Amino acid sequence: MTHLTLQAITRRFGAVHAIDNVDLSVPDGKLVCFLGPSGCGKTTLLRMIAGLETPSSGSIHFAGRDITRLPANRRDFGMVFQSLALFPHMTVAQNVAYPLKLRKVAKEKQTRRVAELLELIQLPHMANRPVTQLSGGQRQRVAIARAIASEPQLLLLDEPLSALDAKLREAMQVEIRLLQQRLGITTIMVTHDQREAMTMADEIVVMEKGRIAQVGKPLDIYRDPVSEFVADFIGLGNILPVQYDGAGGVSLPGGRRIEVAQNPRAPRAPLTGAGQPVQAGDAIRLLIRPEDICVKAATDAASPNRLPGTVTFIRDVGASLEATIDCSGFTLTAATTPRETPGLALGMPVLAELPPHACKLIAARAAH
Repeated sequence: MTHLTLQAITRRFGAVHAIDNVDLSVPDGKLVCFLGPSGCGKTTLLRMIAGLETPSSGSIHFAGRDITRLPANRRDFGMVFQSLALFPHMTVAQNVAYPLKLRKVAKEKQTRRVAELLELIQLPHMANRPVTQLSGGQRQRVAIARAIASEPQLLLLDEPLSALDAKLREAMQVEIRLLQQRLGITTIMVTHDQREAMTMADEIVVMEKGRIAQVGKPLDIYRDPVSEFVADFIGLGNILPVQYDGAGGVSLPGGRRIEVAQNPRAPRAPLTGAGQPVQAGDAIRLLIRPEDICVKAATDAASPNRLPGTVTFIRDVGASLEATIDCSGFTLTAATTPRETPGLALGMPVLAELPPHACKLIAARAAH
């Protein structure tokens, strides 16, 4: 069942298209992340779903009902803002109870519901504490409890973790995800942090310049991006300009040929996702993730997909190594471990092996 559907949604501010003809279906009970750089339109899209912005054209349907022009206070959605917007003069319990009080819920039922929610967010002992005395993570949990107090059908989160330090942010990602799964509430979260989206989402909507660049499960988008923009935004990747030779291979910068296993029809145009056959000589991009590159000793047997190079930089974080390899005309970043490549050192000659199955052909970034 699809809970939320956007059809040809556009939002204009004068001559600027903040959102440009977006179609999207959000499945029931899933956590979906709107992901993209600043200014791509993800918050504007969330605000239109919430009823805080009105589309210039298009329609929004929720549970089979057209809510495009429905006021925000009649949509029965919970929302957590980037600033959290808790009331500093109220206690934890009073903040959580506030939406119930607005709906004139009976006092006894308010008390019972607040107690349930404080147990859920593991803060029952802080019910009477002012929110100003809470840590960042505790305030975050109170904001979520308040957003779900009235049992909304949809939860909207607008970069709710951006103000937290790195360690607390990662802990809260897990907490929010577990809470969402426990409640089974359909949730949309805006973030510009690809790691956060990969950690939390059932589905990621990657946005670029007011349009949807790609929609899919996190691992599918990471492993099979449709364009250079998506590949560059999701995770670390080696992206090289190449030319397809029409015989299952591509020419790298400098002219070296390697084999690729991918169907040469796979690259798709940015934003539209329309498949285009690749002709011999066409300029496209090759993507290979650092963890897919095998670093071999320079004395190992040669093969078409083993490229000679020199190690020019090593980032050692203990359990893993990240090596930059100069391959005469371009550089590659390879992720490995001390066990896999013992004795790796600066200036060492190596072979960087690019397995054909890991070489993805993608559409080049659109010219500006």
